[in-house]
Amino acid sequence: MFILGISSAAKIVSIGLVNEEKVLAETTIRAIQSEKIIHYINEAGIRPDQINGIAVAAGPGSYSGLRGGLATAKTLAQTLNLPLIGISTLEAIAYNLVDIEGTMAVVLDARADEYNFALFGASQGRLKRLTDDLVLKLGLIKERLLEISGKLWVVGEGNRDWEVGKRENIHIADNIHSLPYGVNVAKLGLLKMQTGQTDDIFNLNPQYSHKPNIREFVDPLSRTAAMEFTNML
Repeated sequence: MFILGISSAAKIVSIGLVNEEKVLAETTIRAIQSEKIIHYINEAGIRPDQINGIAVAAGPGSYSGLRGGLATAKTLAQTLNLPLIGISTLEAIAYNLVDIEGTMAVVLDARADEYNFALFGASQGRLKRLTDDLVLKLGLIKERLLEISGKLWVVGEGNRDWEVGKRENIHIADNIHSLPYGVNVAKLGLLKMQTGQTDDIFNLNPQYSHKPNIREFVDPLSRTAAMEFTNML
C-alpha cells in the first residue's frame, strides 16, 4: 500500500511517500503544487495510479498553508480517485519522537496568548493519543505538564519561549523535531488506512485554532465618492 503525505501547515512545505516497508520519497518543496508532487512520485519509481491514498496535515497551522495543502490534496484525490485522510498537525509533530519511550507534549503558538496543545504517549515505536487537540492558556499548559511524573518531552514551535520548571523528567526536543513533516503525515495516514479510517473529501476542512481574522476591504476613495454623491442629493 502506497500512501502520499502532504504537509503545508508550517513554514516548510514537505511531502512523503511510504509503504508498509519503507520510505520511498521524502523532500521539501518551495510551493504546494500538484505537478511538483507528481514529479517526486515518478522519481521514486511509483506511478501515480499505484498510490492507494493521500494523507494531508489538516491543522492546526498556517491559514494559507492549510488551505493550499488541503486544496492540493483534494485535487489529487479526486483526479486519481483516491481516499483522503486528514492528519492532526500536532500528531504529525509528535510522531517525530515515536521511537522515544515516554510522553510527548506538543505545543504550538496559536494567538491571543494561547497555544495549541496535545499529549501523546510513545511505546515500542507506537504513538497513542492521550488528549484531544486543545487550545489553552500558557498557565494551564504548565499545570498539565507538572502533573506528569514520567519522562516528558516538550516539542513544537515556541517551546523555547517559556520555562516549564527545572525538573529532571522534563526535556525540550530539538527544533528539528518541531515540524509536521510530510513523511510523518504519510505514515500516520497509512496506519489509518489499514484500519479503514478515511475522510469525506468534501467535508474535510482545515482545523484552525482560531477563526481566521478576515475583514472586508473597503476602498477609502470609493467610500469618499459615495459620501460626496449622497451629500449632493
